[in-house]
Amino acid sequence: MKIPDNTTVFEGELATFWFDENGILCANSKNTPRTVERQKDNYAFIRKITGNKKVCLLSDNTETSLQGEETRNYAASHISKFFKAKAVISFSSDGKYVVNSFLALKKQPVPIKMFDNEKEAKEWLMQYL
Repeated sequence: MKIPDNTTVFEGELATFWFDENGILCANSKNTPRTVERQKDNYAFIRKITGNKKVCLLSDNTETSLQGEETRNYAASHISKFFKAKAVISFSSDGKYVVNSFLALKKQPVPIKMFDNEKEAKEWLMQYL
């Protein structure tokens, strides 16, 4: 996703974050190996930039890296503490595989849906704001 001009950007280890005009937290994932420790740090970073409020997340996972079972389980067990809903887009087969395998392996505690484009993903997230 393209980061809009004149937007505050938050650089995390696993993603670059910003808020859109509706208050949706947007993230461009980085191709950084994902571990439980990095995921813990990522959630602490999200807590800081959101003021410890649950938000809707739109994540571009085109550049994301694979994660092991322990990291997936940790992420899934904590996701509801940070997000109301999560929409994911990806323009790579690896990014789509990561998301689809995450969704297939375990029932998620918040609504999560995969999209082919940013506009549809944002429209879906609006119902959870």
